[in-house]
Amino acid sequence: MKHQLQALGRALAITVGLAGATLPSLSQALDQPITLEEATEMALSSDPRIDEQKANVARAQALIERVLGEGGPRISTNLYAGLAPKASDGIFTNGTNTCPPEGCTLRDDGLDLDEGVTVTTGMTATIIQPLYSFGKFENYKRAANLNRDVSAAEVSIARGETWLTVRRAWWGFLTARDTRRMLEGVKRQVAKTRDRMRDKAEAGDAPMSDLYALETGVGNLDRYIAQAGAVEAVALDGLKTIIGVPIDEELEVSERRISAIDGPSASLQDLAERALAHRPEMFMAETGQEAVRSLIQARKSDKYPNLYAGVVAGGAYTPGRERLDNPYIHQPLNNLFATPVIGLQWEFNPGVHRARVSEAEAQMQEVVAKAQLARQGIPFQVAEAYHQSVGLDQEIEALGRARDNSRRWMVSSFMDFQAGLIDGGKLADAVRANTEAQADYFRAINDFNMSVAQLAVATGDYPQQ
Repeated sequence: MKHQLQALGRALAITVGLAGATLPSLSQALDQPITLEEATEMALSSDPRIDEQKANVARAQALIERVLGEGGPRISTNLYAGLAPKASDGIFTNGTNTCPPEGCTLRDDGLDLDEGVTVTTGMTATIIQPLYSFGKFENYKRAANLNRDVSAAEVSIARGETWLTVRRAWWGFLTARDTRRMLEGVKRQVAKTRDRMRDKAEAGDAPMSDLYALETGVGNLDRYIAQAGAVEAVALDGLKTIIGVPIDEELEVSERRISAIDGPSASLQDLAERALAHRPEMFMAETGQEAVRSLIQARKSDKYPNLYAGVVAGGAYTPGRERLDNPYIHQPLNNLFATPVIGLQWEFNPGVHRARVSEAEAQMQEVVAKAQLARQGIPFQVAEAYHQSVGLDQEIEALGRARDNSRRWMVSSFMDFQAGLIDGGKLADAVRANTEAQADYFRAINDFNMSVAQLAVATGDYPQQ
């Protein structure tokens, strides 16, 4: 009895610890008993672990938008203001912009500040639209889309963890509650017999050893009742935390007692095939390989240029300087221009390129290894849960018979004890056997239900969306 309660308590403590570290407390008053389906829906809608994975999906979507932006128009502008020397009296030393017949000389005082300093302002702008990238944009886009799909599968995995956690707390609570109620019922029976035995012992009609044996039994029952009550309280608080109900609020579950759920109806082979087809991990493995393949192709294409078309424009204005329209003389401080362009943009570093390709190929090897591990490990997970559920189903049937017989043993022992046919020690043995059989029966139902739930997660048979 002690070991069963301790094991159940440890499992629930882990559940509550995980839930308490990640789940918020939502003010949600419940005025009627809650069902397992309702508790599951509340947990799935309030678990921040699911929201965290959804945020990763949003981040993956942002990466897609970034890739699309890389293939779209690019606008670059630069607006500036600075200082420049003033200039007047033409481009020739004669103070004009015309050359007389006797000849002229170009001025060479462009860097002198004899005429003072003025402010110059200007702007340059380019608008470029990539036309062809030799596969870079297409492969990066495909890799980004597949990466988003992988992130979406992570949401499904998080939902499976929450779905299973709710059931662990739910059935753990029912097991502890039913165990406590059973122990309290046995205690009432033992207490009645103990009170009658005390009267007989005080009157000298019964040995004191029998009274002490019954007192010992009541003490042990009180001990186990306290342990079961503690596990029950932990499980209930854990359930509240998981579904987002404050711990100080009342919560009542709809099930009156724990009972075994339906076990697997399909064969192990069918379940394994279903798992390989529906598990989000398998989808992640296949999609991840496609994503990395596209990434490798994109990295290899980085060595090629990008063909683009666009417009380049600019202008500058400087007060105190004349504007020249001569096609051979450029006046950068007072001009205006715009022209369409077509060109190749190429930025290539051979060493970095080889490293980036090697990095993507190594990532591919990692993803392939994970996919192979999933193909090997998932059927084993299915088989483990399947065999456990089958074995526990048989154990429940055997424990059911043992529970019925131990109850008959205990009832008949009470009657024999009152008739003086057996002593207190034999009655204590019957009580102990009954309580252990009852507790083992409840524990087996809890373990069976959890094994079926774990089988559902192993096969992907849970609400993934």
